[in-house]
Amino acid sequence: MSTSAKAVIEKWVGLLATGDMDAIVAMFTDDAVIDMPGSSDLPWAGRWQGAAKIDEYFKVMPAALKILEHEHKIWVAEDDMVAVTGLEAAASHVSGKDYRAKWCWVFQVRGDKIALWDAYEDTEAMANCGPWR
Repeated sequence: MSTSAKAVIEKWVGLLATGDMDAIVAMFTDDAVIDMPGSSDLPWAGRWQGAAKIDEYFKVMPAALKILEHEHKIWVAEDDMVAVTGLEAAASHVSGKDYRAKWCWVFQVRGDKIALWDAYEDTEAMANCGPWR
């Protein structure tokens, strides 16, 4: 029996807190898509598709961004879709500047894996903490 979509995302979010990048990446389908907003100033912004790109994303993002706090607020799940809102505090490894911002993530789950992570984030708050490279 397949795990519920919400349970899959709850497990994945729990893995984010551990920093176990291999386990985090393993939760994505081979053809998964991560869609992150932002300009080219943010190294993790853009569309990351397929296993190799998903793996690359989880090297690029933590190299640039240090998550200081991450709080989940609202969870909405229906069929294979899950939306989560939250707050985060993070800082640029390059500038040392930090920000606090709200976000919303939308996921599509296929089987027991993530097929889509579509992020809506406060890229202005992030950009103001640059440089990021």
